[in-house]
Amino acid sequence: MKMIKSGLTAFILVLPATAWSQGLIPTMEREFEFCEDRPTEPEWMQNLHVREADKRLTVQYIYRFQSAERVIEAGECSCATRFPSWDVAVQHFNDNFLTGDRNDLREATADFQRRYNELRPDARDICEREGHW
Repeated sequence: MKMIKSGLTAFILVLPATAWSQGLIPTMEREFEFCEDRPTEPEWMQNLHVREADKRLTVQYIYRFQSAERVIEAGECSCATRFPSWDVAVQHFNDNFLTGDRNDLREATADFQRRYNELRPDARDICEREGHW
């Protein structure tokens, strides 16, 4: 038992040094391989109480779905097309789901996730050609 504790202690002490040497320390900085200037989520979404996480998830899936839809409709994947302002997704959420209960939000999230997943392969093909996936 003592040997297991010693091994576990050594592992816990060495792991951070190993991760640091490999550049695996997570940061809060946003780093992307493409479209560096993509808009951040609205601040209110980032500051929601954990009990309201369903709202954030719903808006995120609305945004993803709308993004894929725009890419396919435009037939191109510029940064502006793939990563527009969050305003349209937030407005759609406010108009349709703001007063919904948790079950309504879960259903909406599942619906937008399903719709996004249907469009995703076509949007991905377009974006991969332009190096934006």
